[in-house]
Amino acid sequence: MWKLLDVSRPRAARRIVIAATLAAVAVGTTPGVAQAYASSASGTVNTAGTALSVRSGPGATYDSWRTVADGATVTLLCQTTGQSVTGTYGTTTTWDFLSNGGMVSDAYVYTGSDGQVVDSCVYVGDEPSSKTNPRSANGAIDWAFQRNGSTSYENLCLAFVAQAYGWGGSGWNTAEIGGDWESSHGYLKTSGIPPRGALVWYHNSVGSGHVAISLGEGKVIGTSVGGGVGVAGYLDHDSYRGWSVAYLPAAW
Repeated sequence: MWKLLDVSRPRAARRIVIAATLAAVAVGTTPGVAQAYASSASGTVNTAGTALSVRSGPGATYDSWRTVADGATVTLLCQTTGQSVTGTYGTTTTWDFLSNGGMVSDAYVYTGSDGQVVDSCVYVGDEPSSKTNPRSANGAIDWAFQRNGSTSYENLCLAFVAQAYGWGGSGWNTAEIGGDWESSHGYLKTSGIPPRGALVWYHNSVGSGHVAISLGEGKVIGTSVGGGVGVAGYLDHDSYRGWSVAYLPAAW
């Protein structure tokens, strides 16, 4: 049986090797000049034999929804700051967002560098202060991952995202109505990849609409993914409308 691992490995120095593919995208090292990073990079999990927990957010307190084996190759889509972890490659607060939608501590991933190697993860902006959500974006995503695979929320996508953000309900009858409200009030954006924590809105064939929560980097978590709660690409659902800040003005 795999032993789940986040911390507890002895500190070891990481040999710093800048891969040629990453060096090619760097633009300047002059102080005050922004550094450009790759949009994705490969890494190798190194835990000395145990499985590494993939978590819903950047910390060991977030839900562990799967594991990756020691020696596995993973794809990093972005990196963010989170809980400090001491692992195979020393102590770091950097967490890597993987192509499956989860996060692992960079302390256990060999990337060829002690520093940042991919773009920073982009979070959605704050909702209006007149109606702040009880949960943060990472808290909402964690709540959603705790229900990964559940079929209890089928046909209740709007209730799912509202409850993920800490409300009892959205106050809207359908996601189509919610998406219409976001659009008519200037909150719906149709360009760019939905940032982490955004509400992602869709039309559907029955006119009730659909909504999910963005994990960032083109991934969402929501209902109706293989018949239950799961992770999908943000364009996997038909009739994508756009994304908005997590603003639910009628929520209760």
